[in-house]
Amino acid sequence: MRQNKQAGMTLIELTVVLLVLVALAGLAIPYVSGTSRKALCDATDVSMANIKRVIMEGYYLDTLGNYPVSKSGGTIGSDYSLSYLFDQSGWAGFDLDSQVGWRGPYLQGGMTLNAADLQGNFKNLTYVNKKLDDGVQVAVLDGWGRPFVIQVVSNADCTDASKWNITTTEAYCARLVSAGFGSGVGVGKADLETTKEGRLVGDDRMLYLNVPTPAVDINPSCAD
Repeated sequence: MRQNKQAGMTLIELTVVLLVLVALAGLAIPYVSGTSRKALCDATDVSMANIKRVIMEGYYLDTLGNYPVSKSGGTIGSDYSLSYLFDQSGWAGFDLDSQVGWRGPYLQGGMTLNAADLQGNFKNLTYVNKKLDDGVQVAVLDGWGRPFVIQVVSNADCTDASKWNITTTEAYCARLVSAGFGSGVGVGKADLETTKEGRLVGDDRMLYLNVPTPAVDINPSCAD
């Protein structure tokens, strides 16, 4: 019987195969990189939507119309922070009869902040209502591992045409802000750019809480 001999690949054939694989790798790397960035962006937007729901359908109703804030000494402070979704901070416990009172924690999986890793604007009251390095705080992180912040302004700033320019009768307006994709993953890789009274700036991402997000502040597509 004849024996069939299977010839191996020639040097030229092997070279061609390697060149094809290198070319395919060159196409795949940018695609995977872009998909990864989009995935983190999408995850950030989903997290903001969930935080909004937790605040507006939970904390806001339980505390009779307040955003996450300390109630030290029985008065509402100005240090609004998502850390108060984890910290009762002066609020009475939830009463089953009146259906009023703090019944948190309202979220799971918060992270204690390492203030030394934060960029400057997370510590600047121009950008946040409560500095994120002011005492021990628990943060909720976006897709890039940076803390979401809540920005709250009074009705005067909310309705001011040069600021939020929103028509409302509520005493305060609020929105969530992420520092965006920045230069990498981690709290020290990006800075907040959107001031409390200003419009959406840079690569920040935003979601308003008690009103529809104005057209000028709608986040660009994650595919961009």
